[in-house]
Amino acid sequence: MMQRKPRPRPRMHLLKPPKRHPAKKRPRKRSNSPSNQLQRPTVPWAFLLGQALGRAEYPSSVSRFSTLLVLIGIGWVSLGQAPASSDGAALLKRLEAASAAGNAESAFRLGELYRAGQVGVTHDIRRAIQYYRQAVRLGNHPGAMNTLGILYEQGVGVKASQSTAVEWYEKAAREGSAMALANLGKIHARGEAGGQDYRLATAELKKAAGDWVSLRFPMSDVGLKRGVPFSFAGMSLIQAGAEPEYDWTASRKIKWTGQSLRRPVFDPNYDSAKPADITVVDLRSEGDDLLIDIGIFDTGKVPLTKPVQFVIFFDLDGRANAVSLFQLSGAPAQKPEKLPNADYAVQVVLGVDRAKPLPAFLLSATAPQPLPEGRFFRGNNAGAQHDLGIIYTYGKKNAPEVGGEINQNYQTAADWYFRAAEQSHAGAQNNLGVLYFKGTQTRRDQRRLLKRDPDPNPIEQAAYWYRMASGQGYADAHANLGFLYETGLLTTDILDRKIPNPMIKARELYLKAADPGEVVATQGESAVNALGEAVPGLAVAQHHLGSLHDPDEPLAKDLSSQAEQQLRQAKNADRAEFWYRQASARDYAPSQLRLAKRILARNEVSPDARLEALKWLYLVADNSEDEAVHDLRDHEAKQAGVLAESARLEADLFLAAPENPEPSDQRAKVERLAKQARFGDVKSIYELGHMFQMGTAPLKQDYARAYRLYLRAAKEGNTESQFRLGSLYNSGAGVPYSFRRGFGGSLSLQLPDRTEAAKWYEMAAERGHAEAAYYLGNLYAEGSFKFKRDFRKAADWFRKAANLGHAGAMNNLGYLYDEGLGVKQDRKAAFAHYKKGAEAGHAGAQLNLSAYYSAGLGGAGKDLNQALIWAEKAAAQGEPGAGEKVAAIRHLLRK
Repeated sequence: MMQRKPRPRPRMHLLKPPKRHPAKKRPRKRSNSPSNQLQRPTVPWAFLLGQALGRAEYPSSVSRFSTLLVLIGIGWVSLGQAPASSDGAALLKRLEAASAAGNAESAFRLGELYRAGQVGVTHDIRRAIQYYRQAVRLGNHPGAMNTLGILYEQGVGVKASQSTAVEWYEKAAREGSAMALANLGKIHARGEAGGQDYRLATAELKKAAGDWVSLRFPMSDVGLKRGVPFSFAGMSLIQAGAEPEYDWTASRKIKWTGQSLRRPVFDPNYDSAKPADITVVDLRSEGDDLLIDIGIFDTGKVPLTKPVQFVIFFDLDGRANAVSLFQLSGAPAQKPEKLPNADYAVQVVLGVDRAKPLPAFLLSATAPQPLPEGRFFRGNNAGAQHDLGIIYTYGKKNAPEVGGEINQNYQTAADWYFRAAEQSHAGAQNNLGVLYFKGTQTRRDQRRLLKRDPDPNPIEQAAYWYRMASGQGYADAHANLGFLYETGLLTTDILDRKIPNPMIKARELYLKAADPGEVVATQGESAVNALGEAVPGLAVAQHHLGSLHDPDEPLAKDLSSQAEQQLRQAKNADRAEFWYRQASARDYAPSQLRLAKRILARNEVSPDARLEALKWLYLVADNSEDEAVHDLRDHEAKQAGVLAESARLEADLFLAAPENPEPSDQRAKVERLAKQARFGDVKSIYELGHMFQMGTAPLKQDYARAYRLYLRAAKEGNTESQFRLGSLYNSGAGVPYSFRRGFGGSLSLQLPDRTEAAKWYEMAAERGHAEAAYYLGNLYAEGSFKFKRDFRKAADWFRKAANLGHAGAMNNLGYLYDEGLGVKQDRKAAFAHYKKGAEAGHAGAQLNLSAYYSAGLGGAGKDLNQALIWAEKAAAQGEPGAGEKVAAIRHLLRK
């Protein structure tokens, strides 16, 4: 007699609060300077480099949407020259004929014309999309696929969809689009299509920034299976004379547990002085196939005269070598000096003629076997090189649930910036100047030695690269170059001639960046102040102008007497406040602090002026760890009395001036909500809080602001705000800091507070909020430190949520009846609640109902067909364990 297996235990789906955040600590930094002393800050990295990566990249023949221009490639029309209307009509006719005949490139060009609306063609984005799709159908056109990805990413002509954008970018990348790889890297870095992952971003960017080799073959060829761990490593080999030259990546052990495999492995020691050194080996699964992309730092300046062999090793058991032979093109088989333990290896040969398909071989204990040929793709994308420089300049760490990080490395950052700067990328040129100015760079001729000397002329090098970028109109470089002149670090022009008035030169450069549209020069400071609008320009340049005119700002040391006199003559308090206010409107904290202090230092401070100053202090302190700033804010808030509450609201409603001065519907909505919030509209306060919590454009995600706005609305009885406030307390995101003592001192931490969470959940639940009742039930069912578990109360709140139609609560109530937790065990009642939850679409309830039908519990009667139906429904929603349940039931039905 067959022994009946015990049925799987039903599961209760416990609380799924908003994304959990680790406890944040805010150590206070004590300033050595008195709070009323104005000091010039050191040049900040964030301004000089910009933490954000570049925007999505179009093909080089296309400009951005904001300009609505198109430059057709040299093969069609001379770059930068719009053809005459007759020529345009003839060109359009030729393109349409070629496209109808099956030419993918012509279809793509037509899409470009209709997207840009030039050459006598009316702008028609929908028609452009039709031609892009036609170009894909006719020939998998990578430019068309990349552009479709951008349109879906930005929601232009189609409904915005990050996942669809990623699909198009990936398709374009497989056809050799370096721009698509760069765009994929940006999406991974921003976390717009799933979790933010800087390792994946770096992998995509490295392939686009250098060159890459791509392979695809059945993963069974190398013995890979889901759930079976393996190790792999990569190597490049060049046969140069008698001894082969190797470049190795690190070896990594992989545990493949998910549905799909994706793992990049980097070589941190690549040598950009050599051709074809590996920068990344990127493994991923697709169906039953394994895709391998090998990123290489290949300058392409020196033509290859020898084939390059790339070998990827796979070790499944850690035992002695099974791979022993290399298939070297035009050379006898060789045994490498450092062959790791490996059961299989895949070898691909990059020949001198890179246009040809790349021979690939499977290496094992037997003779080499041919694999599908590989492909070589040229990258050298300047935008990707620049973005890699940004990542390595700062170093980037993934969230704990993602894992992994990219370590800060100024030399590696400079390697990529140099590559981009050589292609005239202004941002990379500016950032090289910053690295030299910060003193992070060593002599370039020693950069591969273990011991390196600092560059002997960092300021001259910085000035050189700033000038290169400034010559292209790059605003950051204008400001950085102006700073060198103002501080006396630079006194000569590009021809090394002495500049008679460095202060005037500095001011000219600052103005180029601070007021590129010459609004102030045209209208005057008084008129701009009267309008109350922010001058479009670079905030840090505006701040430097304020500092240059600030009478309380100390002069730089070691200035010549002439330069010192010029700076003293430039001091003007009103002009300083004007430029500080312009930079403050762009949320530049140093200017906000300076402006607040100048206002409070006046002989008489009106209530409106005090409110403005306190608003700026709140904004600075919200993002500062300086104890002096916090003390100044607290002191002034106490002095302000009832005005402090209004200042706090103004700070929370503050919206930085936009980079793009063009009208925006999203910005207009936020401004409208802020105006209504100032008049006490509770719904508007809640909506703004939700936008800050979610990071809805144009607002940046800010849990602390969301918390404060929710609290205002919750106290006024707004049910949704009460629920959201409970969720923030439950996760510890944005809530007030708690003081904790520990060994060696104390810390201020943002910690979850289940008691406060329960209080706000209960308020919302009592007003009929189903989700709040469900979350409150989960709090009692889960229990925690300082919050006692109580299944009876959990059952009460689950029942209330279930009566309000919450499917998750129906499932969890069923579980409590199933297990007899907080209620008398009753399988019939459990079955009834599972069924209600399953019919409402809850995957967990569907799987639990399947278990009941499988075992014939709760009066359901054993019915494997019903069990299969519900298990399949759960599996379709990705419920853990449902796929295995489906397979088990099907096995029983076949008997």
